[in-house]
Amino acid sequence: MPIYNRVILTGKVAKSAQRRYRPDGSPVIQFPLELNHQEDPVAGEGKSLIDIVAFGKLAESELNLLQPGQPLQVEGQLKQRRWQTPEGRNRTSVEVIATDLRRLEEEDFTKV
Repeated sequence: MPIYNRVILTGKVAKSAQRRYRPDGSPVIQFPLELNHQEDPVAGEGKSLIDIVAFGKLAESELNLLQPGQPLQVEGQLKQRRWQTPEGRNRTSVEVIATDLRRLEEEDFTKV
């Protein structure tokens, strides 16, 4: 049975994208996407952030177009990273490795 790892998220860019470069010189961008969901009386206001990472041509073409507050649809794969801090604490992070980024108009975003 094949296993699929594909997610499609719709949210708003929470902060400006950070750019860095891989050892081969190709660009990488990373930014948080704010996801809205129904308010949970226990958890609070109903918003969460997930890190989005894009590589290569996608990172190159989108960096200057991603502004905080921009409605965005992200398609990609979930990736979990694990590492240990210098103090010996185990850390885990979940992010989406983007394969497609689509800017949405504000009126389209409210329909989603």
